[in-house]
Amino acid sequence: MDSWAVDSPVTLVIKAPNQKYGDQTINCFLNWTVRRLRSHISNVYPSKPGTSGLVARH
Repeated sequence: MDSWAVDSPVTLVIKAPNQKYGDQTINCFLNWTVRRLRSHISNVYPSKPGTSGLVARH
């Protein structure tokens, strides 16, 4: 990966499985670790989920 791409911002769309909350857009960077992303989501998502309960879906 090009070095300039590592610091590039990306936007993720988080969808709640039960649709209790509408789709949430999360801004982050390609160089973030999964731990950093989970921490960010736990701070900005409406239900404030803990970092251990977050599941990635492709």
